[in-house]
Amino acid sequence: MTATAPFDEPQPVLTHNHSDRRRLVEVLTMGFVGSVMVTLWGWGSPHGGMPAHVRPIGVAVAASGIAGLAAMIVAWLRSRKLVGRRVLTLVVWSLPLLFGPPLLSHDGWAYAAQGWILAQGMDPYRVPQGLAEVLGNAVDAPWQETTAVYPPGSLWIQAAMVTLAHADPIWSVMLMRVPAVIGVALMMWAVPRLARYAGIDPDYAVWLAVCCPLTTLSVIGGMHNDGLQVGLSLMALVVGAHLALMDRGWFGLVLGGALVGLAGAVKQPGVLSGVGLVALVHVNAVRRGGDQWSTRNCWSALFARIAVGAIPAVAVFGGISAIRGLGLGWLNSTAGSPASVTSDSPIALVVQILRGSGGIPLDKLVGPATGVSLILTVAAMIWCWARWGPIPPCRIHVTWVSSRRRDANHDVVERATGRVGSPLRLQAGVMIVFAALGASLQPWYLIGPLTVCASVPLRRTHRDALIAGVVATTALTMMQWYWSPFVSLPLVTVGYLIIWRIPKAWAFVTAAN
Repeated sequence: MTATAPFDEPQPVLTHNHSDRRRLVEVLTMGFVGSVMVTLWGWGSPHGGMPAHVRPIGVAVAASGIAGLAAMIVAWLRSRKLVGRRVLTLVVWSLPLLFGPPLLSHDGWAYAAQGWILAQGMDPYRVPQGLAEVLGNAVDAPWQETTAVYPPGSLWIQAAMVTLAHADPIWSVMLMRVPAVIGVALMMWAVPRLARYAGIDPDYAVWLAVCCPLTTLSVIGGMHNDGLQVGLSLMALVVGAHLALMDRGWFGLVLGGALVGLAGAVKQPGVLSGVGLVALVHVNAVRRGGDQWSTRNCWSALFARIAVGAIPAVAVFGGISAIRGLGLGWLNSTAGSPASVTSDSPIALVVQILRGSGGIPLDKLVGPATGVSLILTVAAMIWCWARWGPIPPCRIHVTWVSSRRRDANHDVVERATGRVGSPLRLQAGVMIVFAALGASLQPWYLIGPLTVCASVPLRRTHRDALIAGVVATTALTMMQWYWSPFVSLPLVTVGYLIIWRIPKAWAFVTAAN
């Protein structure tokens, strides 16, 4: 096997019997029809929350969206065994979503508003989103008086889309799908390569992470910039690991680090991929072995790799931020705080409980909540590195006094410890704790961790739980369009536990049939 074998193109075993062709037609049709129904629901339900007055047309629209979502989930589950058909199914299921409004979220309107402000020569870090004329009026109410929270990379992309649309409100929003589609394409390229590197079936990884309704609805339908950020992050990991296998690990750190900086300039969590990049390059160098210090599992080599990867990442991020002096304006006090609105984050839920039942003003809760989130996240990331990261050997001196002779004669024992760890497990762990312990958690924040988890060897029970979790999270996105997380989360959790206890239902939602 050559050094680059883990990244060679897969050779899927395509199935051509009548039964498989019939199933292919069935899932393509079911997923396409479901996607059309969800798209129509998006046009018919432009505003979240339960309507003040229930009308027959509103009930029909809601029923269409729920039925369409169910059809997309069932089609995805039934497509599990259709090896080698992932691009086809992804394109067919996603095509109707291209012609819908921002689905399951108003973020697409916020992107267009921020892009309009920048395209008009104003600073999105100083001008509130609600002042973007027609586009500003469509921004979700909690964010209309706040400034942009995204790094300059996202703002320049948004401004480019608005400019291409000649500032037309509808086309400005619709073009926000261009970077989203690019992000999905990057995921489709990177996920199978990471899976092959880890010894996982690449077809399964693509099915689970890229073709699932959570990704298609949130990234292509919802236009979230998480798609492009995740795609660039995965690209950094693949490039770093690939060049490390070619004995060019240092160049992999430079090129991968630049991609990490680019991913972070699109959305802040992109910088997390730097952890996996350094671990991948370090582990491959140690496994290759040699007499040089750079191929040994030592602290100097590890810190050197961290520095070599961080320099281009900071340079790219800083360079993009320096364009027209935008800088770190997303840290301004005028930017909306994620902890100020209700989300699936445990910290945000606690803030809302204290605000509602305790009567504590929101401005007195946001600061402490952000601090607690930061402390917990850093502590959890350190634990992840201790659990799965590369740990160079160190000598532990243990000194004791003989029980018979309590004089100056001591015995000293030196014990060498160390390991190379599991880079992809480390990356998955870091991304999970960042999402779970952050001040805000939305369903689409889990797409990044999902793409890495799909490329990590898992036990059967863990894999089934992950698949069922994708189904539950996809359902949660629809439920939270109508109800708050205080209602949606308990309902989804109870439903998950009920299905878990019914063998046939569990087999279905884990694609075991």
